[in-house]
Amino acid sequence: MKLMKYITGCSAALLLLAACSKEEGPSVDDYFLNYEIPEIPVTEDYQVGIFYYKGNDITTRPNGDANFTRWELLTLTDKELSTKNNYNNLTPQVMPESQKDGYLQPDAGSQSYRMIPMVQQHVDDCIEAGANFIILPEVGADLGKGPGTEINQGDSLFVTMMLGRSGRGGKRLPMPHLGQPGVDFVDLKTMKIVISVNWNNIVDLPPTLSSSNCIETAAGKVYDGVTYTRQQLLNNFFSKIGCYFSDDRYYKLGGTRPVVYIKNKTGEIYAQESKAMYDGIRKAVKEATGYDIYIMVESADVWCNQMRYQYFYMEGCVDAVASRNMYDQSEMSRSYMYPQMIDQNWKYNRETALPAFGDGSMEFVPCVGPAWNKLVQDGRGSIGNTPIVKKDAATYRTMCNVAKMNAGRNRLILIDSYNKYNFDSFIEPTVEGYGNGYGRTYLDITRQQFKKN
Repeated sequence: MKLMKYITGCSAALLLLAACSKEEGPSVDDYFLNYEIPEIPVTEDYQVGIFYYKGNDITTRPNGDANFTRWELLTLTDKELSTKNNYNNLTPQVMPESQKDGYLQPDAGSQSYRMIPMVQQHVDDCIEAGANFIILPEVGADLGKGPGTEINQGDSLFVTMMLGRSGRGGKRLPMPHLGQPGVDFVDLKTMKIVISVNWNNIVDLPPTLSSSNCIETAAGKVYDGVTYTRQQLLNNFFSKIGCYFSDDRYYKLGGTRPVVYIKNKTGEIYAQESKAMYDGIRKAVKEATGYDIYIMVESADVWCNQMRYQYFYMEGCVDAVASRNMYDQSEMSRSYMYPQMIDQNWKYNRETALPAFGDGSMEFVPCVGPAWNKLVQDGRGSIGNTPIVKKDAATYRTMCNVAKMNAGRNRLILIDSYNKYNFDSFIEPTVEGYGNGYGRTYLDITRQQFKKN
């Protein structure tokens, strides 16, 4: 009897299993991240901007390793590093082509005879990569000269150097130029520039802006008995930057709208009426220069939903929100499927978050980089804190296609960067035959992915 019950029970179980089809259960095919990134053909050129850095602290020692400078962590081979600390082949081990004779910081005040030719090489490389514009290092506000706001002198010199208006040592050149292009002054050729704005000095002016101390009511700065409000300081700052807009080497979207990139503390301008604040900047620039500027702000956080910044630049109705380098984050789980995870993040912001503000025309601008390695910046102290993304040509191509999938109507794409050595996030050519050198690979990929020819 027991045997019959056992046989009957087994038969019933088998019948139930046979009745269940595979389609009724969960499948990996249903997983929303289970898809391949397609190759997006280039039917029309994308407008490509490349970030350019000065690398001020690349020669200093990181907090996480007193044995090496950041430059050494970028360039030394694993065998050389292992004499003091074993990095297990995790560092880049490359030599940037323009620095093979020794590191030289791009600097408008430099007296080095190498400096202008080096910067010229950088410009020529960006042209070869198919870039339309270079986003220059941040321009800061100087509140000490007054009345109102001036551009930091060193930052201003760097802009004039890149425009070819000044040469080695920051010396202003006679116009028309009498020297040799690429030797005595930088020749942008077909390249354009975009100024990135650092308005921290205005934001941090005591008392610091906050939700209870907005820009409309916060104390400004007094010059010769006259008080300038925070809004007036901002307006003055942007108007001063506008002095470069008439230069035909300044990038203008559609040929008419100068692009300004707001890089720092975009989420910390507290305003009762954010749109009125940005409208005030636009009006001041228009009156001073005659131009309608295209305001592109950098996302205040790498992975956050942009609706989080509703009361800042989103309600400010800026023209575009640019992604930051999405590799700059600490969640290891995201790194396993970076292309799909990044695609989904960008897709949501592009299709849902940005169109919810203003007239729905706010543009999303993707930003991609070839790698990310915080070991260079922070030494061994960073191990485990941030996923390392090593340079890999196939991965970079994939991420370029993710960017193309999420580009806005103006087809703007940003590359981080030409020379961000501190994080190995650069496309500058490296010396082949030295360490993990890859030659001009990433210039070539950038051009192939975003240009028709």
